[in-house]
Amino acid sequence: MIKKIVSIIASVSIVVVFWYLLGEFLVLKDNTNSISKLQCVSYAPFSKDQAPRDFDDGMVITEDAVRKDLAMLSKYTDCIRTYSTVGLEMIPKIARENGLKMLMGGWVSSDKLSTELELNTLIKLAKENEDVVKAVIVGNEVLLRGDTTDSVLSAYIKDVKKALPNTQVTYADVWEFWLKYPKVREATDFVTIHILPYWEDNPMDVSSAIAHVVKVREEVEGILQDKNILIGETGWPSEGRMREDALPSKINQAIFIREFVKIAEQKNWKYNIIEAFDQPWKRLNEGAVGGFWGLFDKDRVDKHVFSGDVSNFPNNNFLASISIFLVLLFSILLKDAKNGNKEIVYFSGINTVFAVLFALQIEQYNITVRTYSEFLWAAVVVITNLLIYYFLLFYIAQNRKPQILSIRTIIKKKLVSFDATLMLLFYISFILLLISSINLAFDGRYRNFEVYIYLISIISIIWLYKGMFKDMDFGKFEKATTLVLAFSSFLLFINESYLNIFADVWILISLGFVYITLKGSQKIQYKSLCTLGLYILSFFVFFALIRFGFMSNSYFLTLCNTSIDSFICMVRTYLGEVIYIQIFGAIAIVMAVVALFANKKSISLVALFFSVGALLLFNANLGSFAFVLSIFMLTKIEDKSEMNNNS
Repeated sequence: MIKKIVSIIASVSIVVVFWYLLGEFLVLKDNTNSISKLQCVSYAPFSKDQAPRDFDDGMVITEDAVRKDLAMLSKYTDCIRTYSTVGLEMIPKIARENGLKMLMGGWVSSDKLSTELELNTLIKLAKENEDVVKAVIVGNEVLLRGDTTDSVLSAYIKDVKKALPNTQVTYADVWEFWLKYPKVREATDFVTIHILPYWEDNPMDVSSAIAHVVKVREEVEGILQDKNILIGETGWPSEGRMREDALPSKINQAIFIREFVKIAEQKNWKYNIIEAFDQPWKRLNEGAVGGFWGLFDKDRVDKHVFSGDVSNFPNNNFLASISIFLVLLFSILLKDAKNGNKEIVYFSGINTVFAVLFALQIEQYNITVRTYSEFLWAAVVVITNLLIYYFLLFYIAQNRKPQILSIRTIIKKKLVSFDATLMLLFYISFILLLISSINLAFDGRYRNFEVYIYLISIISIIWLYKGMFKDMDFGKFEKATTLVLAFSSFLLFINESYLNIFADVWILISLGFVYITLKGSQKIQYKSLCTLGLYILSFFVFFALIRFGFMSNSYFLTLCNTSIDSFICMVRTYLGEVIYIQIFGAIAIVMAVVALFANKKSISLVALFFSVGALLLFNANLGSFAFVLSIFMLTKIEDKSEMNNNS
């Protein structure tokens, strides 16, 4: 018993030291690069529960809320940049009260009526507040989004300039678009560029990001032969998924802002930092990372970006408490177990590692979960792997291995036992990992890697079933989906490169499952999957032609910029709207569910067709579920057909 108590104390001690190091020791220390004030900062007045779309439902932004925000910001900057005017007409007045100047933006979109209302309001407010408004910004990343053409945008800018002869007028977009569309430069009084290294096509780590900003700023100045340039947006996210070696973190955000401001002041650049406060509503469109660009969090709490020590885990005490609770909870399994020294060491080591991994995953979900569906997904993943965590420790404590049972035997005979439950849990974990991998491979720009929780799965299955994988008796479905998982891992590596450590770990976990399921499905011949493979390949080619040959083709993009009312362009516009509202994904999931009950090959093929379309046309969230379900139905129907033929 003493050995067991000592092992528990050791586990708790390791957990405490780990979280202390992560939260209190591995921090960015305050230094001479600390800053007191910024030239300008992007400001949106939305609270943690508000979004611009809520204006349509009658939302009203109160003056008191804006007054509190701007009173706080006036301590850190002399200027704010806004992006819209309608519903926010009180901001110039309150900015004046707090001694703030404004870069006032008017939102330009594909909706001509709302754009007209925005620009009319922009003109009215700028005329009434010339002492506050340093410049007006007609549109933000309109060309990047493809909401209108450069000719139409230039006309908007000229109209505003004519109405505001005493005010500087500009447009804001990613720096490359100023080089692509010279008409816009001709219409503006000065250039406003966005340089966001995290979002670049070739993302880079924070240490390279500042040098990249300097290079781009000087390159744009050299090409345009114009020194009158405002860096309208630059910054770094404090949370979110890694892109190649660009890692969002609180420490990296502070490093970027402090280093950038130091260089900008040395070079006498004009700049605006994105953004004042975290905006949770952006997470729906940009993934978790979209909600974490603020200098202050959604509750207006200082992230210490300006000065002070910065920790990536300021809530380390809470996370440590989760880990300690799990260590103590599962240590109960040792109470009546008769273990030797080796089993106690194994048990304590696994318990310690898993308790830390579990807390890290809870922290990630706290950041990434945005909707009820995502909460449900996270809950299923957490419960599945928490049970796997328990079962591994149970078997170690009992000093025995589980019996191999095939999934089909468990379901057919309705077996209820520890061994059967464990096998079902691993099977569920495999399916969950498969769906996540498909999502990451085909539409992963805004999705996070749930590496911590799936490390629990793969470590456990290897530990418990090592040397027995070939006895798992998997069928065609598992063989087919294993190949899909392997292909998804390949695509993910191409998309993310070896620089993304989270992607690398995810791929290793996936390949671990691939190895296990291939071993367990050795009796299934690859040639038996040829027909299914041909269906999938033909559907992929069809939708790849639509995506890359029609929707993204440079010829059609150019044509539709000049002839927007042509039949081809109307088809592209309609198809774009269908893709945007997730029609392919919705049809795919409905057809897959119908196929599940109808048990018809034709319906299953229709579901497969639309699910492939959903994957390639940015509807992967629903498409991945439908894709897996379609493969299940088609392999099930084929197995049944073969059985009938043999009989």
